[in-house]
Amino acid sequence: MKVSEPTDDVLELVDVHASDFIARYRNGDRPTVEEYANRHPELSDSIRRMFPLVASIERIKVNEQVEASGGATLAGREISQLGDYRIIREIGRGGMGVVFEAHQESLDRVVAIKVLPKQSLLDDEALKRFRREATTAAAMHHTNIVPIYGTGESDGSHYLVMQLIDGKSLDSANTTDTETSCTDVARIGEQVADAISYAHASGVIHRDIKPANILIEANGTAQVTDFGLAKNVNNDITNTRTVSGSLRYMAPERFSGVSNKAGDIYGIGITLYELLAGRPAFDATDAEHLISSITGASLKPIHAVRPDVPTDLSTIVGKAIHVDPSQRYQSAAELRDDLQRFLADEPIKARRISLWGRLVRWVRRNPKLAAAVGTSAFALIAATIVSTIAFLVTSEANQRSVDTLQASEQTVDLALQSLNGVVDVVSQTPNSADLPLGEVFEDDDLLPNVGIEPSPTSAKILERLQPIYERLSQQSPTRSDIILQSVDSSIQLARIQHSLGRTSVSMETLKSSITLLNERGKPASIPADDLQLRLARLNNELGALYATDFNRTESMQCFEVAVAAVSRLDDSNTAGQTELARAHLNLGSRPPQLRRGESLTPEQRADDLQHIQSAIQILEELKNSQSQTRTTNILYANSLLGRSRLATTPRSRHTDFRAAVSILRDQLHATPDDAVVRFELVEALADVNLRGQRSPRQFNESEGRLKDALAEIATLRASSPDNAVYLATEVHLRHKLSRIASMQSRLDDADVQLSEAIQLQTRLIQTWPTSVRHRCWRAMLYRSQSTLYRQWQKPDAANAAIAMAQADIDAIDPQFTDHPLVANTRDLIREFANTQPELRQ
Repeated sequence: MKVSEPTDDVLELVDVHASDFIARYRNGDRPTVEEYANRHPELSDSIRRMFPLVASIERIKVNEQVEASGGATLAGREISQLGDYRIIREIGRGGMGVVFEAHQESLDRVVAIKVLPKQSLLDDEALKRFRREATTAAAMHHTNIVPIYGTGESDGSHYLVMQLIDGKSLDSANTTDTETSCTDVARIGEQVADAISYAHASGVIHRDIKPANILIEANGTAQVTDFGLAKNVNNDITNTRTVSGSLRYMAPERFSGVSNKAGDIYGIGITLYELLAGRPAFDATDAEHLISSITGASLKPIHAVRPDVPTDLSTIVGKAIHVDPSQRYQSAAELRDDLQRFLADEPIKARRISLWGRLVRWVRRNPKLAAAVGTSAFALIAATIVSTIAFLVTSEANQRSVDTLQASEQTVDLALQSLNGVVDVVSQTPNSADLPLGEVFEDDDLLPNVGIEPSPTSAKILERLQPIYERLSQQSPTRSDIILQSVDSSIQLARIQHSLGRTSVSMETLKSSITLLNERGKPASIPADDLQLRLARLNNELGALYATDFNRTESMQCFEVAVAAVSRLDDSNTAGQTELARAHLNLGSRPPQLRRGESLTPEQRADDLQHIQSAIQILEELKNSQSQTRTTNILYANSLLGRSRLATTPRSRHTDFRAAVSILRDQLHATPDDAVVRFELVEALADVNLRGQRSPRQFNESEGRLKDALAEIATLRASSPDNAVYLATEVHLRHKLSRIASMQSRLDDADVQLSEAIQLQTRLIQTWPTSVRHRCWRAMLYRSQSTLYRQWQKPDAANAAIAMAQADIDAIDPQFTDHPLVANTRDLIREFANTQPELRQ
């Protein structure tokens, strides 16, 4: 049977309907041939013959919109205008779309536009991913994340508008023959890790970190782009078990359906690996062998591929790409921080470093101080050799001639000068000499001066000097200056040992010097003034140590011995009078760690006040005699503060406080760069007793003082951001500010201050992980946070906070279990938890 050919009119009608069929097909609909045949029965035969052919051709066109490499194309379509944007040129393409440089006519600016090919609209998931990239990326604002300006649709084409980055992607940079330096790689990695850390904190996982998605500007700034596969953990519309992203850069666990932050860290690590290697990390080209290589831990260490990669950088990259996610960095911030340490030539957290390695790094970072220490150390070694040789020579020569004896004395002088030079250099290391440690946890107690942490190397140098002083004193038993220099050095050594947490060793150092003076003082004919002054100074130092160790009885005895020693000196001895004032101040001002919960009897108050009055009188006499110094001014201010704490009337208390602050401000005005004076001012302002405060005036006054102190500590931290005592002081200032806010029911403000305090305290623990003091203090901060959340009616948060406190106590080394600080903290945490029913559930 012969089928008649359709007329021209029929063909024209079929062509019209075919155009509609194609338009619907391209826009994502799924029209069927029978739908059109049933709708137009008079044309059904022609439709059934022609439409399948039209559909096949359209499918071919769609397939042509994907390159063999997987990159998108526009199937030959030329785009010159998209709404407000005039297309200038194509600048790149990937699996999600084609990127153009365009000119936004309304704002007269050049931008980048990513156009989603029309065939992608046939895939609902692709369109969702495209919209998710726009929403996710536009919500983030970070220096190293490409800013998103907006989205649009024109003629069926969806597009994303973003900032045009003047640079190139890492994958194109890595195709050149130029080898990327290790420093540049680390700098790129640090920027990318910082951006991803920000994204993770915003609840976004990128899931497609690779060189092609990292753009490098001309100035070296890295920009992370293409959040098309990003997973928003707060509002995720994706199936988390879907394997998506670029196969070569997927973390091993992704092939098991696990998609989390650890995958992004792996992506950064494998990107850095390829940058350093200058070639792909894996040789396999087919999917099966590539997946096997990724999951099989077959990747060589980067230093085996490129021998000049420093060990630290190789360690960082190796940790980031570890097959086991638990062995990688646990956050992008940790990876960023280690890369920053590598760039600063500091020890990284991922690898322990030897003492020698730390010394080499310290010398590179501090060349001037290293030169001074090196010169002094050389002099020390030379002096030691010379003095040893001289000792052997003069042992025989002393019997022969006076001339040889004089030569020996000259050698001793040279050695002593060298030793003293080393002591001077080492003693420049900050220590807590004027900042006795005190750990108190009541919300309204004085700040605990946790002490600046000096280098353990300083302590080792001073420890090795002591035997040399002893040898010199044996060589010249009549030389009193050698003994006195040895004592002065031991005081510096004891202060550093104490700051390093070796309090018991520090006590023994001071006791040994006291014994040395008592046994050798008279035989060496040490002048009485020098002998008594050293005994007073040693006992004042030792008494302060006993106080930090919660031993009030021993500390009081030491201070009384110091008073007795100075009483043997003439009143005109300024140094002696200063030590006497210090001893009286210590006797009258109970240390903060012993002051908590202690109610003074009238007799005790009168006795304490008498000692402080004695200190004030001595210091005023020194002032009147023009003998005041920075030290006497600080002692005078502290004496007035001590008297203000014992005052029974608000007027007297405020008068002494204002006078003390005025003295410190005047001294700071005279020596504006004096960090010690500024810190004393901080302590004075922070001497706020919140116990019993109720009126708004009292709260406002206390809050004002604490904020003033916070401003001063910010000045100190600006010049020494890693100074432990400054960090700890800010912790306690914020702790008190949080307490005031909570007492006024400003719970949001209280939470902000307390959270910042915990963050700073955590930084201290990360720097000094074995510090019992820092660990106990964070436990108490968590206790305060639990109290705040309970007041806020947030039992779950309160429960979590007290659990963190208990975890901190459990993490302390068992050898410190019975230490008064640890026992006190543990008891307070346990007591608090037991009195809160919701915390025991």
